[in-house]
Amino acid sequence: MPRILIADDDRDLAQALALRCRGLGLEVETAHDARSALNMLFDSPPDVVCLDVNMPCGNGLCVCEMLAADGQFAALPVIVLTGNSDPEIMRRCHILCAYYVPKCADLWARVGPLLAELLDLPSAAKDSAPLPAI
Repeated sequence: MPRILIADDDRDLAQALALRCRGLGLEVETAHDARSALNMLFDSPPDVVCLDVNMPCGNGLCVCEMLAADGQFAALPVIVLTGNSDPEIMRRCHILCAYYVPKCADLWARVGPLLAELLDLPSAAKDSAPLPAI
């Protein structure tokens, strides 16, 4: 069963994403700060990781840079979720080969199909219904 790590300090969003990912048949782990995310990544590497940019105890882009520099994690697909549309963040994601996904009302319409492609999931992952309210 494919595994995903969702690291976001917005607990409601992390829970909603986790619910959707479980619906796709993914095993889900969540972290709410960068340090916990790194510990989880090194303890048991997932198949894909979603990182918020601004989290306590670190920055999701810094975590992404650490992963890209480590041979064990260099090929790990990273989805960067952020409400920040700063062009510098988009540029860093591009350089790191991370998928930049802005936090918005249709977040799942962007994340679901991306996960389906990255993890070779059935077309059901392409469901673009909004995230459920928590």
